[in-house]
Amino acid sequence: MDTSKSLNQQKTVVGLSATTGIILYGVFGAVGLVIGYFLPRIAAWAVTLPWLPFEGLIKLINSFNGPWLTIIMAVLGLIAGLVIAYIAIKESLIITITDQEVQLKKDENTQTIALKDIDTVFFDGKQLVILGISGFELAREKNDESAIQVAKAFKKHGYPFSSEGGPFKDEYIRWVLDTPDISLAANALMRAQEKALQKKEAEDIKDLRNELAKLGYIVRDEGTRQYWRRVSLR
Repeated sequence: MDTSKSLNQQKTVVGLSATTGIILYGVFGAVGLVIGYFLPRIAAWAVTLPWLPFEGLIKLINSFNGPWLTIIMAVLGLIAGLVIAYIAIKESLIITITDQEVQLKKDENTQTIALKDIDTVFFDGKQLVILGISGFELAREKNDESAIQVAKAFKKHGYPFSSEGGPFKDEYIRWVLDTPDISLAANALMRAQEKALQKKEAEDIKDLRNELAKLGYIVRDEGTRQYWRRVSLR
């Protein structure tokens, strides 16, 4: 957690710092380089085993030889490591909190929410949820940082953080296929979201959740299970 001054107001940043990002690139790049360098030797040893996974790929690697192979595999390993680091950094949530607003940055997208519009901030499992005064969820994002540190940051700036979870947690109903309690349109969207959850398609899940909110349904998930509650569209 980082605390700094900006435009004469104090802010608290929770998430990957620039230094941590550089370290991640260095660590993942080095690991990829080492694995790539030794992969031809590993393949030569693996083909002697009576059974091995990815047999075709390993035999293909072992079929090549020459000093250039070690260099090429090391470079490919380095690139793979850097790509993994980039994805990890890109998908991490960075939370910037001031006394006036909170900013959530993830996947190169930034969302800003004013304190005056927030009713409650809480965790639903690993997901950080910001609930609006209307009862709608203003944000729901997966958080990999320490929940204790995040809670401290919000409380420090006077946000209504609940350690007991959301105020409507007992109102959620588990969704089942073609439930008569919700509209046909909502059922169709939840069927689509179930498939997106199974495939772990994060963008589709978020888009479908937003579409359901427009119909007056707030949805949370546990694995591939979905739970819903109704809110008023005033």
